[in-house]
Amino acid sequence: MAGAEVSCPRCAVRIPADLPVCPFCRQPVAPAADAGPKEIRALLVQPQRFPALGKYYREYGKWLKVAAPVLIAVPVLYAVFLLMTRLSVTVPKDPVFPIEVTQVKKGGRTVLLKGELTNLGEDVPDLSLRSIGVTAEFLLDGGRVERKRVFPKSPFRGEGALFRGESGAFEIEVPKGADSVTLRAEIVNLGEDRRFDTTGRGIRRPPPQNRR
Repeated sequence: MAGAEVSCPRCAVRIPADLPVCPFCRQPVAPAADAGPKEIRALLVQPQRFPALGKYYREYGKWLKVAAPVLIAVPVLYAVFLLMTRLSVTVPKDPVFPIEVTQVKKGGRTVLLKGELTNLGEDVPDLSLRSIGVTAEFLLDGGRVERKRVFPKSPFRGEGALFRGESGAFEIEVPKGADSVTLRAEIVNLGEDRRFDTTGRGIRRPPPQNRR
């Protein structure tokens, strides 16, 4: 009666079960005995190999455990602070006077809005009764609203004067306590009895003259 046979786990050839090595592939037939679950600590680097590090951990380890959560929380709190102090800017879509704006911060708060307006409509030349203005409407704490008007200026013309295709830059100071701002552009009719005001307060009439 022939002896029992098994398949070689390497080459799958049937060989006698009592052979420890396959005569074809020369590999052990029986798989290596499982040593069981290994202790994970045995896989780690032994602390004896780094005595200075072990001494440092024994002396300052408890402080590291306390400081680690604080160090992790600092960048998270800073990111939350930036989100809370960031000014919300709304620019309605305008196919005639598109506006691009960026925020300039100092100490975490937005202190200045720098923008650029492009005239895609008709020409607005210098020395005319019209001017292109940008109105900023700030929503302050308590629901108060503050408005400021500025006039974009190109490198080639005066403030508020832009030919079609030209762009003008402007800056608007952000009032304290402002949470959001809406920017709108429009053509301002200066009128014969009005004068240009470059302080950002818009258009104002001159004081009436006394008549005798």
